[in-house]
Amino acid sequence: MVREVLTFQLGHYANHVGTHWWNIQESSFNYDPLAEPSDIDHAVLYREGATRQQQTTFTPRLLMVDLAGTLRHLPQTGDLYSDPPEPTSDSQHQDIPWDLAKLQTIYSHGGPCQPHPYQTDLRAAQAAAATAAEEVPKEYDFAQTARGWVDYSYTRFHPRSINIIERYAYSPDECQFDTVPHGSLFWQDGDFRETLTDRTRQYVEECDQCQGFQLLFDCGDAFGGLATSLLEHLQDEYGKTSLVFPVFSPNPAMFKGADEATSDSIRTINTALTFAQLPERCSLFAPLATMEHCWRRMATPRVFPHATYDPRNLYQTAAILAAFLDTVTLQYRLRAVGGATVGHLAGICSDLAEHGRRMVAASLALPFAMDASQDLIDCLDQNEGEQLMVPLSPAANVGTRGVVQSVCMRGIPENRLKRPPTAKGAQRQQRMAGYRCGSVSEMLQLFFSCTLPVSMSHVTASRTPLQVNQPFPIEMFVPVDRFTHDGFLTQEHLGQPAGVVSVPTLAALQSSTGVGDGLETLHHEARRVRLARIPRFTEAGLEAGEFNEALEHLLELKGKYDDGYEL
Repeated sequence: MVREVLTFQLGHYANHVGTHWWNIQESSFNYDPLAEPSDIDHAVLYREGATRQQQTTFTPRLLMVDLAGTLRHLPQTGDLYSDPPEPTSDSQHQDIPWDLAKLQTIYSHGGPCQPHPYQTDLRAAQAAAATAAEEVPKEYDFAQTARGWVDYSYTRFHPRSINIIERYAYSPDECQFDTVPHGSLFWQDGDFRETLTDRTRQYVEECDQCQGFQLLFDCGDAFGGLATSLLEHLQDEYGKTSLVFPVFSPNPAMFKGADEATSDSIRTINTALTFAQLPERCSLFAPLATMEHCWRRMATPRVFPHATYDPRNLYQTAAILAAFLDTVTLQYRLRAVGGATVGHLAGICSDLAEHGRRMVAASLALPFAMDASQDLIDCLDQNEGEQLMVPLSPAANVGTRGVVQSVCMRGIPENRLKRPPTAKGAQRQQRMAGYRCGSVSEMLQLFFSCTLPVSMSHVTASRTPLQVNQPFPIEMFVPVDRFTHDGFLTQEHLGQPAGVVSVPTLAALQSSTGVGDGLETLHHEARRVRLARIPRFTEAGLEAGEFNEALEHLLELKGKYDDGYEL
């Protein structure tokens, strides 16, 4: 029986991340009936349907929200089920009795919004029924040319997936949808709330065994208020597990009518208000950012030893967060093979949220640094005492003691685990404790038990690597002659490298006493702001007492990460 999960994406940057996430998943679809079945159950996040022409479709079980102007050439109902508009003849217009004295003519020199060249080529290839390898052979330089997530979206959506807030227009330079109280007030809008909740109900009713919800949302603006209001509805209406990822844009727009310092203060207050409400409204939440500091200022980009990216580019940074999401969620997306027990969304949340620790930290290795000539046992032995992953949660300090974590490894074949007993070099490996391990997950489990004192780890492994086909920013893996096509490191100079098409990755959700340090710094930064100097909060109904109460909730959550906690 399918264990469905419904996904929500709220906000422009969240939709950048989500777009890469769905692209990654669809690039791993295998349409060869003779190929070995994937160990990933794509039906967990996708639904099967049919168009009016009875063509079978497979679309994300998704509800996304963004501001006006972000869809550009894409219809709000998507382009999969919609019929093309019928042409209107000039004679029809001539029959209308216009009052020329009252007629106003407006000329637009820009013309209609033209799709990105990738979208034009993609639709042409789909119309010609081209194979995936033939659809987009060109280079598009998305990092410089993509103006929004629509430009590099490969996925086609169900008509109910896209929801646009027409009242506020998107601008990369100025944010109008500004505060958490504004987002909460907007949720009270009857038409929007009714539409979104009805579409949620339709998705849930289609499920055989709905595990729950996963939600990405922009943190730092009004989408925080919209997200917490939606979570309250989901909790009251369905009572199912919800795994939440607040995402922080590395290049946020300044707020309308505010200078840089005031914009930083607004974002800090919004984050504090959001984090104060999340523990009561979701099962678990993990803040995601490619910047180390996000509370007041966006600073100190995370460094990935074998990946290069522009730290302010939304297209590239969103791909990193999407790689984390696609990997860490494998625990509840894998198939039950050979009678093995499959993971559930409720399990991962309950294991990590013991004693009310509803906030966890995220970490990622992209790619997992393993030489093409190495076995996993040698790679782990070489890295003992080193940090395998890069943190992806702002101001998080997981540490190495008392860690409770859910880890997912992908892309390491079983034949790369260790040498056979008769092979060259096996005698040296046999002296290691890890040689007794019979699987990737078992070996990683042993590694963490030895390197993280007084800790608990749940390890999931998948043979399916992370697909990094276009439109994923494969330019991050440079120089290309230092990587094999499947993303392993090599010291050999390849004559004509074919390019990286997949990479092994390692991702984790982690809880420890150090995670509370980020909450303490957030409380400190928010307490410094004088609410009376930012009237837009009080105008939206936020009172000083409510703000102080939110700060107290932050301290209460921080207290649950104190050293008195016992495993």
